[in-house]
Amino acid sequence: MSDHVKNQHYVPRFLLKNFSSRGRKFIWAYDKSNTHHKITERPIRKVANEFYFYDQIKNAREGSFEYTLQFVENNAAPVFEKIIKEKSLRNLNSLEREKIALFIAAQIFRTKEHLSETERMSSEFISKLKEAFNQPIANLNAKWLWFSTLSKIPMYKDVLLKKVWHLIESKNDFLISDNPAVRQNSTVKAPERGTLGLDSYGIEIYLPISPSFVIAIFCEKIFREKGYNELYIQEFETQKEVIENLNWLQVINSGRFVFSSTRDFSFVEDIFKERDLF
Repeated sequence: MSDHVKNQHYVPRFLLKNFSSRGRKFIWAYDKSNTHHKITERPIRKVANEFYFYDQIKNAREGSFEYTLQFVENNAAPVFEKIIKEKSLRNLNSLEREKIALFIAAQIFRTKEHLSETERMSSEFISKLKEAFNQPIANLNAKWLWFSTLSKIPMYKDVLLKKVWHLIESKNDFLISDNPAVRQNSTVKAPERGTLGLDSYGIEIYLPISPSFVIAIFCEKIFREKGYNELYIQEFETQKEVIENLNWLQVINSGRFVFSSTRDFSFVEDIFKERDLF
């Protein structure tokens, strides 16, 4: 009998359990794809998952990224517990900081949304080549390109370690989605070129780790230009506008689900009505 994991999660269960509605087994979910019953309480083991999602050969343990990602999760989980308990990042040692950086780098690229983005970009690239050369061109295997990205996660970890980190706290106000490590750039507005690369000038990266805490990672270049050479920003009171922006980022970057520890998704519904998304 095979011991290979079939049900593979692209948002770790330990992270979703921090947002659980009861017993660390259930979570409230807003399902964008469901016309009639958008809000339901779901078992955590059955959300943000897909059978054999990380298998390079379906139902084959060998070469599956599932076990590499499990290792990353198992190393990071106790550090997240420490952060939540101490309400601070400033007590992390260098190894703990590395574990969190590796986890966030993995979470950015491991989701179904990132795979879909890889598929979209691959399709657009092939279409442009066909148009330019006016001849048939074989399609790229987008999932193999995505696997190649997953293999480079340690390199992205090193980029995050250079940056300035901050822990944002609220009174149980934060949402999380099925694509939770989100990015924005409040400094550079240049639609003609990418501004959301991990080493882009002005990049901001946010990961909710509980309803009360979000880890924020900021572009170190801006701080160094101003003479700030610390690895962390001191905690301070979070403004309502900041909380709303962080939840907005979760909603608009979500694939299918937005999750919460409570049944209140009025903020989510207001965003969708305003943007006329669904």
